[in-house]
Amino acid sequence: MKRLFVVAFMALAVASIVAGCCACRKGKNKMPLVGTKWHLVRMMERDLNISDEQFLFTFAEDGNFSGMGACNSMMGKYTTTASGGLKITNLASTRRMCPEADLETQFVQIVERTTHYEVDGDMLMLLSNGEMQAVLQAQK
Repeated sequence: MKRLFVVAFMALAVASIVAGCCACRKGKNKMPLVGTKWHLVRMMERDLNISDEQFLFTFAEDGNFSGMGACNSMMGKYTTTASGGLKITNLASTRRMCPEADLETQFVQIVERTTHYEVDGDMLMLLSNGEMQAVLQAQK
């Protein structure tokens, strides 16, 4: 019985250390929001398998947001806060018909609803009132 208690205690200690590492990992190799090319990989809890040339976006130092959706160029303005707030405004795009037009429309709606962002390593998460809406990965 004593041995079972020791084993359980050690397992709990190891689990605590591993869980604690998540907090330290967030600061390591964190890609900057500004200047990184971000590629959409997940939207509304659904993994996406799309071309590297589609759904590719950049946040510029001058407060401009730009990129390519399914086949349309997108642009707009953005502002951030020190606490991770993100607001994208004046969103505009070209209006070509695309095979993935529905996906592009959903992405535009997500971008317009975005209230916050988080960057973890090479992943950018767009959130709306605490709920993850989309995940973009830094393109290398």
